[in-house]
Amino acid sequence: MVHQIPEPVNKVVTKVASMVADAAPNAAKAQTVTIACQPERIEQFWRDPDQLSVVLGDIAEVETLGEDRYRWRLTEGPAWESRRAAEPGRVRFVGTGDDNELVVEYRPASADLGTEVTMRVQAPTLGLLSGAAIFKVLYRLRALLQTGEVPTIRSNPSARKSAR
Repeated sequence: MVHQIPEPVNKVVTKVASMVADAAPNAAKAQTVTIACQPERIEQFWRDPDQLSVVLGDIAEVETLGEDRYRWRLTEGPAWESRRAAEPGRVRFVGTGDDNELVVEYRPASADLGTEVTMRVQAPTLGLLSGAAIFKVLYRLRALLQTGEVPTIRSNPSARKSAR
């Protein structure tokens, strides 16, 4: 038996949810991984839209719009235009028409194990950019920088739609 929510109750729930979403700050989601490479290689990676697209895989594609300007086109959604700002120990992509921001911080890991890389996203639609999606990007980045390739199941007969 399926219960329908009465229309007045549904309107109240929708209004309250909208008010909560409007009042909530654009909280940032963050993940950290350790990558066995030098910090300079991490910074170099974030300047290359082709490599960014490889790591983002089925999430998004990145193209250059000009010096330090990028367009991130989500596979299942809108495009986002940003400006890259490199600072010591971090790279920031700041939205050109909004308050959205992607920040990548990197620092030498303890015991000479490489570089700790933290990726943080601040956006009103964090459902698209959840902590799991951020970790997926960092996992692929680590694989690419340490082995030269991103893990794939392309040649595996697993009957999956995606090669990732």
